[in-house]
Amino acid sequence: MKIAIIDDQSEIRYSVSKILKRVGHDTLLLSGLEFDVIKQIKESGIDLLVVDVMLSDDFSGIDLIKNLIRQGIKLPVVLMTAYTTPTNMIEASKIGIKDILQKPFTPDELKEIIKKYDEKNENDIKIIGQINEEFVGSFQTMKDIYNKIGVASTNDLPVMILGDTGTGKELIANLIHKNSKFSKSDILAVNCATIPSELFESQFFGHEKGSFSGAKEKHIGFAEAVGEGTLFLDEIGEIDISLQSKLLRFLENKTFKRVGGNKDIKFKGRIISATNINILENIENKTFREDLYFRLSTIKIEVPSLEERKEDIPILAQFFIKKANKELNLNIQGISNDAMELLKSRYYKGNIRELKNSIYNSALNAHEDIIKKENIHFENKQKRSNNISEAIQTLIEEKGIENAQEIFGQIEKEFYKKLLNKCDNITHLSNYLGISRSTLRKILNKHGLQQNSSNSK
Repeated sequence: MKIAIIDDQSEIRYSVSKILKRVGHDTLLLSGLEFDVIKQIKESGIDLLVVDVMLSDDFSGIDLIKNLIRQGIKLPVVLMTAYTTPTNMIEASKIGIKDILQKPFTPDELKEIIKKYDEKNENDIKIIGQINEEFVGSFQTMKDIYNKIGVASTNDLPVMILGDTGTGKELIANLIHKNSKFSKSDILAVNCATIPSELFESQFFGHEKGSFSGAKEKHIGFAEAVGEGTLFLDEIGEIDISLQSKLLRFLENKTFKRVGGNKDIKFKGRIISATNINILENIENKTFREDLYFRLSTIKIEVPSLEERKEDIPILAQFFIKKANKELNLNIQGISNDAMELLKSRYYKGNIRELKNSIYNSALNAHEDIIKKENIHFENKQKRSNNISEAIQTLIEEKGIENAQEIFGQIEKEFYKKLLNKCDNITHLSNYLGISRSTLRKILNKHGLQQNSSNSK
């Protein structure tokens, strides 16, 4: 392949070129600021672009790619960046960039990502287009979410966001809305858990005057009030099963009638839903319709809990300190190491929302410009129970003894998942457990637990 390497630093260009030439690729080296850069790319028979995010203070690699698109040049892109902000990652996704190399990267990481494009047909590459806003997290834990936010922003397909309370589901919904064609109108958030079943149709679709006792005036429902905006159905899993067929028909036909009305009204907006319950379990229990789930989740975004992304706590803490300084008129400069260790050791039942509250309270309690361990006060003093017997007893009470096999599988999966996170490779873990590597791999495969390259030996 012929690969254009575009970076404002000459040493980066040459080092990347050297690696790629060793595996048989031709390269074109550019700073991205040449007056004829688009012409050079167009006339050089380039198959792939490797582009840095920051080409100058006022011109980015993403700006360059947008210029290429406007010129009708559609090429696959690998983005290099030391600045993996939510904005540039989501924006990259919106213009079709799926592969991002975080600087500094190794020769093997570069070769592995380039290797994919040797076999890729360039007709399969879709380039599309812009975004702003902030969703805080590290590159490794959040890159898939950023990508899906970008993809969802370019179309009107239904999106379902799954995640525990406090993980940022509504923020994701707002990000998708603000960066989509629906952003010209508002996003209307509806908490489905608070709508009484007997009022659901009236609230959702509206009603005509005199359609029932007490209907003294015509009422415009959510589906009509949202106009060409986004209807965000929060707590969608709480809708009563008896009402779900009405919602399904609405989604299938994209039309509705007000209660007591005869006129079909066209829905012009977009649907995003969210839930913190295990919706697949509800489908199994016949409390949520499977066909409705598939209709709502054409695009599915799963948000990890804070327990699953503990490495993000320092990033989130610094972010919330900056917000607290601005909103509370403070001047906190940082956080001590022992205070950070305390934050990292905490189990946050309320996830990011609980961490934010802890940071704000700690900032207010700080007597200096540094948050110290003694300044940190958690709202809920109770930590997660370390008593295994109590945890198992709770599971049995929640699920019932008839689901003993499911309970055991859940406990076993969590056990091996925690061991994998603590152990550096499979060989060591199998030795600690006193079982063969093949037996251990079968157990891990049974639970869908994958080992990364660093612990698979």
